[in-house]
Amino acid sequence: MTKTISARQLSLIAFISVFSLKLTVLPSLFYSKVGIDAIFSLFIIMAFDFLELLLIFHVLKKNQDISFYQFLSNKVGKYFAKLILLLIFIYYFFKMLLLCSGGYNYASLAIFKEAPRHLFLFILLVSSCSLYLFKSRSYARTIEFFYPIVATMFVLFVGIALFTAPLQDIRPLLTTPAQNIFESSFMFSVLGGNYLFMLLFMGKIKFGKNPNRTVFGHVVFAWALLMVFYIIDYSIFKYTAVAHPHAISEIIQYLPLPSILGNFDWIAVSFMLVLFVLQGGLFIYCMCYSLNKVFEVKEVEKMGAVSKVVLVFVNLLLLLFIYVVFPTFSDLRTFAFNGLFVPILSSVVMLVPIICFFFELFNNKKRTKVAPSLKSTEEFVEAENQKILSLKVRKDEETI
Repeated sequence: MTKTISARQLSLIAFISVFSLKLTVLPSLFYSKVGIDAIFSLFIIMAFDFLELLLIFHVLKKNQDISFYQFLSNKVGKYFAKLILLLIFIYYFFKMLLLCSGGYNYASLAIFKEAPRHLFLFILLVSSCSLYLFKSRSYARTIEFFYPIVATMFVLFVGIALFTAPLQDIRPLLTTPAQNIFESSFMFSVLGGNYLFMLLFMGKIKFGKNPNRTVFGHVVFAWALLMVFYIIDYSIFKYTAVAHPHAISEIIQYLPLPSILGNFDWIAVSFMLVLFVLQGGLFIYCMCYSLNKVFEVKEVEKMGAVSKVVLVFVNLLLLLFIYVVFPTFSDLRTFAFNGLFVPILSSVVMLVPIICFFFELFNNKKRTKVAPSLKSTEEFVEAENQKILSLKVRKDEETI
């Protein structure tokens, strides 16, 4: 199978996938449930993501020459494989819905104060679909280009906040029952699952040397920045954090430095708009990959047409849900975070990497059991050859 992205590019996509709505609406949502202990809820999501990353990376390295659909088909058959991919599609569909609706909710207050929603959606969806149409190699190179810009802007933002913000002591911690902390992590789990997308790149990754250090290094860097961001947000606003749903912009506007050197809100706005587009491209890729495999056709010449039809269908479905089913972000937020369907769906989908790991573990044990028998066969053949050789030597000696 043709390798289209490197381990470094995969790690940069993983870095980008950590942020987005976690920097806008999630801090206030977390705070509304568990207060300052939201930091521990975030840590639980990150810890589970780290476990999944370990399992996913193991599976990817063991299956470098087959696609994820082929992997599933070999393990559970095509029908169950398509069912799993359909669940993954629905999962990423809700993530894209939240990105579109939540992104507009942020942008309308930050810059597009009077701009209609269709303008924001047009920019986001066209840009995201373009990244998908340019294929995974071009998408990875786009991420590679924007990574230094995004990382520098976020580090600059965190630095400005740390050196100029009137930070408060966020203690006391752990004042909320542990059950509530875990429940809040479950409730917002759809904003986790940051590395599930890696499975959909199976067979396209050129690992090279030291892929673990490359991938895990960028992931830890992203987590560190995210955790510092939450600490800054809760240190600045503390008891009023729930009233600041656009955290990254409101932090930069609150700092005294912009009043001295000018308005630095462009840092947050530019950073978030780039993130929306890059993550939108990833979500579109994941949705279209899943549906393309669900409606897979054997004829090569028809695959391109099916892929384009799937892309159009995905966009129409998104617009239908945004304008008709969930016309406001509050409607979508209530359905996604205050109900059970989306959290349960997210939990089921997040079990996929664990299931894949056990499939691979079972295969390893099976190969281990087969290996001794193969070794025994080789030893038997070698022993028989030695017998034949010794008989020949004896015969030669008798002849002499």
